[in-house]
Amino acid sequence: MEYYYLALIFAISFASNATPFFGAPYTVISSTILLKFGLTPLNFAEVVVASGIGAGIAKSVMYGIGYGVGTKLRDNRNVSFFHRIIKGRSFYLAIFITSVMPFFPFDDFVFLIGGAGKASLLKMLEITIPSKVLKSSLEIGIESEGLLQIGKIIKISPVELGVISSVIFVILGVVLFKIDWEKLYLRVERYFRQRSWTNP
Repeated sequence: MEYYYLALIFAISFASNATPFFGAPYTVISSTILLKFGLTPLNFAEVVVASGIGAGIAKSVMYGIGYGVGTKLRDNRNVSFFHRIIKGRSFYLAIFITSVMPFFPFDDFVFLIGGAGKASLLKMLEITIPSKVLKSSLEIGIESEGLLQIGKIIKISPVELGVISSVIFVILGVVLFKIDWEKLYLRVERYFRQRSWTNP
């Protein structure tokens, strides 16, 4: 694959993950570019690495925001919620889990918290970058095959379908950002607590 397109994938992945809480669906875009050049093992490996490294390094921007605004983050209900439930050793486990988790931008909260608490950015990136490469390998593999198969069924070019999917995921990202995650967490917790009372 041409280095220009690998640089483009890196840039898109970086910009998407540097955008607080939502951005372009970088793995779908990466999958679309991959299909344009052909799904070969070499192309796949190059796209996955470019995408994963770009996404991982980008989280240093969120760390910088957290470091810069510090205590002002306490006013954000979602940041304060995640700060309460992520402490000590679980902090680094949370980095890995949220970095590979699809759809939800929870790793943004973790890096904001890390920046505000002046955690080691190097240690955080040592976990995040491999995690993002792993995430890219899984998502790009699934999305590329999905775009090919769905494109055959509905008779739309996989590249065109990738563009449409990208727009849809941007809209979904905005919706997810507006959710009050603490309120949702409390509702789920209350539901399971009630279930445990009714089913001793």
